[in-house]
Amino acid sequence: MAAAAAADNTGAEFEDEGVVAAYVHRTPYPPALFDRLLQLTSGRGRLLDLGCGPGKLTRTLAPHFAEVLAVDPSAAMLRLARDLDAGANPNIAWTEAFAEQVPLPAAIDLVAAGASIHWMDAPRLFPRLAAAIAPDGVMAILGGDGPAQAPWIAAWQEVIKAWVGKLGGQWNGGGHQARLTGHQPWFDVTATETFTAPMTQSVDDLIEAEHSRATWSRAKMGPLAPAFDADLRAVVAPHARGGEVTFEISSTLWWGRPRATPRPA
Repeated sequence: MAAAAAADNTGAEFEDEGVVAAYVHRTPYPPALFDRLLQLTSGRGRLLDLGCGPGKLTRTLAPHFAEVLAVDPSAAMLRLARDLDAGANPNIAWTEAFAEQVPLPAAIDLVAAGASIHWMDAPRLFPRLAAAIAPDGVMAILGGDGPAQAPWIAAWQEVIKAWVGKLGGQWNGGGHQARLTGHQPWFDVTATETFTAPMTQSVDDLIEAEHSRATWSRAKMGPLAPAFDADLRAVVAPHARGGEVTFEISSTLWWGRPRATPRPA
């Protein structure tokens, strides 16, 4: 969730208390993904979580590291993170800052960015990471924190695409793709792995999780939000049992090393 720069307003939706409240309904990462991150990290001195949000990665990984720096520019997200952690991990330094500006410690063993790297300015960030990461350290970029496989997924995605158009956007437009891939010249990927897990969630929480995303914040959608919710509910409700649906979550892990300079085009 870290925004590109303090001077712009990208990612400002994550200061919205409604977005923060909805964020707790996002699905977790598969447990096997955390196991793999720990396998990849030989050193356990320092963890840096960029765009930590409410601490989905931080709180699970923190017991395995001596020091944790969890960074996010949203004070509202960090308040939720502290509340959810409830002091269980005193080694976490919850830090309100932009990733591009926060002072970095030396010899970072694991740099993690969970569904957040697209909010960051790679040319400003990655040279700093390259200088701060330990010689045998790892950078991990994660994607995927929503439903991935279910009989209703295709119809759900069609609703999402249709609503992007209704709000005047373009599904997977050039600007969106540029944001998603902007870090790639600055990141040497060693491997890509995908992890899955079953998930059961109430229909209400599944729909509410969408409002944690910048595009679908209730403040941005205004009076259109109930119609959006109704369209999603119409897709998933026939598959529910006792108000709940079961589906598969899938998260992708790209791991490697940050670069001080970009790869030539």
